[in-house]
Amino acid sequence: MKIFRRIFYWIVALTLVFVTFWFGFTRKSLEKQEEKKIVPVEVEMVGTASIEKTIELTGWIKANQVVDVASKVAGRVESLRIVSEQGTSVPVEEGVTLRKGQHLAIIDHDVYVAQLEAVDAAVRSREVERADAEREKKRIVALYEGGSATEQNKDKAITAAELAAAGLNAAKANLELAQISVRESTIISPIDGVVTVKHIDEGNLIRVGDRLVTIADLKTVKAVIAVAEKYGEDIAAGMPAKIKVDTFPDRVFDAKVYSVYPALDTQTHTIQVEIRLDNSEMLLKPGMFARVTLVLQTKKDVVVVSRDVVLGGKIDEPYVYVAENGIAHKRIVKLGIIQADRCEITEGLKPGEKLIVNGMHSVKDGSSVEVVRLEDIK
Repeated sequence: MKIFRRIFYWIVALTLVFVTFWFGFTRKSLEKQEEKKIVPVEVEMVGTASIEKTIELTGWIKANQVVDVASKVAGRVESLRIVSEQGTSVPVEEGVTLRKGQHLAIIDHDVYVAQLEAVDAAVRSREVERADAEREKKRIVALYEGGSATEQNKDKAITAAELAAAGLNAAKANLELAQISVRESTIISPIDGVVTVKHIDEGNLIRVGDRLVTIADLKTVKAVIAVAEKYGEDIAAGMPAKIKVDTFPDRVFDAKVYSVYPALDTQTHTIQVEIRLDNSEMLLKPGMFARVTLVLQTKKDVVVVSRDVVLGGKIDEPYVYVAENGIAHKRIVKLGIIQADRCEITEGLKPGEKLIVNGMHSVKDGSSVEVVRLEDIK
């Protein structure tokens, strides 16, 4: 029994040794085969391009200037119309375009003209009274100097002349007020713009300070956005910006930073940035939701590659593979600006090198590679 057991143990031991040597030999053979394996890859010639450092923000489109046109006089709105370029009378409604200085409303104009005429007549009357008082003063003073009038008569004549002069000045002041009322009874547009709100209808009575219409300048619009405090040093007036709205999803509107507010919002710790853009086509309307892209930095003629070809970067350093003489070489790279699906390579890659853009997950440093699409090399 013991002899059979020993023989069994020797057989098991020899089998284990044989299996171990067999696996080692097979592994080395596989490694040699793997080393000799040629991996098909696609490559692109590394070139240069422009890239931008941007931040994405949101805001609302607003009119550049909004004016509430109010009345400075009280009365009945006789007319709420404009005269078009063709000479026709057009009612003032929402959407009507106005020019600066254009007449848009008349309020009891005839009444204020009549008041002006009455005040003007009063001024002429006061001028006559003053002239008469001046003549009387000169006459009494001459008599007083000749001894034919008393000092009391002289003082009365002087006082009467001064009262007449004061009365004339008051009448002239009333005349100026009446002239202003006549001018203000015809209301004009203070800016070029579009009527966005009509507050009163023709024929209604209006008080001083009541609004007639709201006019907005839409040829230039703006968006005020809140920017995180950390970007404060990067933002300045004149910086380019791009705006998109849902109404025109495929169009990008070019704009510029108009101003950066000097104080931060104490609650949100954000900086208010005003962006203005030309709206000559009148496509953008106040109230539209705007997606704003601020271009913080632009670099030209730098190495730019797709982010998909850059490996690593989370635990180890980022790297790429380049093909040279049929061999894949691993290159440690440094990243610069990252924009959407592109990134800048500041170190580790040069223009003209063949960058592996497909198949890079199947290679390692020193692997044999074969370019399968030579037409991708430009």
